[in-house]
Amino acid sequence: MHKNLLRASAVGAAAVAVCGVLSVSQASAAQTAQTCSTAGANARIQVMPGIIPEAQLSVPTCVEAVADGKVRGKATVNWGFINDGQSDMTSKRFTSFKVTTRLESRAPGGTDVVVNSKTCDVTANINAAPESSFTCLTPAVTLDPAKQWSGDATVVYDIEGDGKGPITWQLTGSPLMS
Repeated sequence: MHKNLLRASAVGAAAVAVCGVLSVSQASAAQTAQTCSTAGANARIQVMPGIIPEAQLSVPTCVEAVADGKVRGKATVNWGFINDGQSDMTSKRFTSFKVTTRLESRAPGGTDVVVNSKTCDVTANINAAPESSFTCLTPAVTLDPAKQWSGDATVVYDIEGDGKGPITWQLTGSPLMS
């Protein structure tokens, strides 16, 4: 019963955390000309084996206009581990945790084409801090105003000690930026 109550609290906390991240992303969008995904599929609570604390994960995907008429893709991995008083908060959590951020473009009415991408290894960061974030940015390219632009990402992670191997998490891309 205690574990279920903690899990319910964790789900609520994750929802609040994701809403907070999305509010910050939307507020930042007005200042930095970015559009970010608000999809619930970009947040999850990951149950961990043994004494490893459960992980609250969210990864907003964005496309943002930057200086000199350029645009880039952006994915920010946000994490927090739930301290239930019985978990080892210093334990290794992930064998690997990588995010691949993609900048995509399309002709209006067309399909997405990957313009460029970048893979960031977040493993050391996520294992070192019980709560933090890491942003993975694609290289910026010249914004072609005849195209629509979006940011997308995929996360591949392997949980320490669960024996299941890598898990692929396909994220929902950002809304289109014209």
